[in-house]
Amino acid sequence: MQAETDIVPTTSVLGIHHATLVVSDLAAAEQFYRSTQLTVAEGEVFRQAGINQPVKSVKLMAPNGCLELQQYAPSIARQPLPVVGPGITHACFQAPADQGLYQQLVAGGADPVSVGEPPIDLNGAGVRYAYARDPDGSMFEVEELDQPKFTGPIWLAHIALVTPDIDRAVAFYQQLLGVKPYGRVNKIVGPKFDQVTGLSNVRIRAAWFNVGNMVLEFWEFVQPVTPAERVQKPIAQVGYGAFSIEVDDLDGEIARLDSEQLQLKATLLEGNGMRGVTLADPDGNLLHLVETTSKAQTRVLDFAMMPWLPAPAWPDSVVA
Repeated sequence: MQAETDIVPTTSVLGIHHATLVVSDLAAAEQFYRSTQLTVAEGEVFRQAGINQPVKSVKLMAPNGCLELQQYAPSIARQPLPVVGPGITHACFQAPADQGLYQQLVAGGADPVSVGEPPIDLNGAGVRYAYARDPDGSMFEVEELDQPKFTGPIWLAHIALVTPDIDRAVAFYQQLLGVKPYGRVNKIVGPKFDQVTGLSNVRIRAAWFNVGNMVLEFWEFVQPVTPAERVQKPIAQVGYGAFSIEVDDLDGEIARLDSEQLQLKATLLEGNGMRGVTLADPDGNLLHLVETTSKAQTRVLDFAMMPWLPAPAWPDSVVA
């Protein structure tokens, strides 16, 4: 068996830098999400915003990553993205159970999605789960933990995508990230999952990737079925617009992706100690590959990791 220290990863992926949530009112959204005890990492006002550029944004930081809120002028309203997707459905906040984070957010204007008496205890493992929507209708998840493995009041646990074809999604992200999912389940069912999702008779397939500081979670609803539609969210439309993966060698990743025929969607963008490119996954979700310098205010190298999860498995690694 190869020792972990002998394994050389096939990509330069460092972790998830941030998820991007487009909001209708930045000040109101910042107030809502700061009640989770996320802290302001950086903010920016774009005085000469061009087409498809936000007029202002703020990054809110947990110990392990960031949630970026963006406001466009004008923003485009939307019907809330259904729980069954497809698309980037939510970010998940973990907090110590004694904080009562879910009820705090509901008291602050969140609209429950979960039914029964959320947060729901799924399996007696000391974690309770709930979905709700923020005042814009964008969904989030709260996981309240009896014995959190992290320190502090808040943790940005995962970014969730719902796909009509989980096998295709897993194949794409395994190629992109250079790691296998650490968990896959083909039959998630039961009344407690109905309560969490607010749906009836759910049946779900799922996969999870350990990206170092956060998890990428993928669900495919078999019942009710996730629509086989391509995600075509306008960039200024309210809701989750993209997420950003930080890499150590952006030029090398561009060359690798080109050789593996993973199509880039936009040209190189630079600024504030960060440069990056945009691409779309097979479902049409946008993601950014970014590289940071010491001038950047937020970097994955400064984020906390998740040593309690199974280590990433490198599918095509070589021995050093």
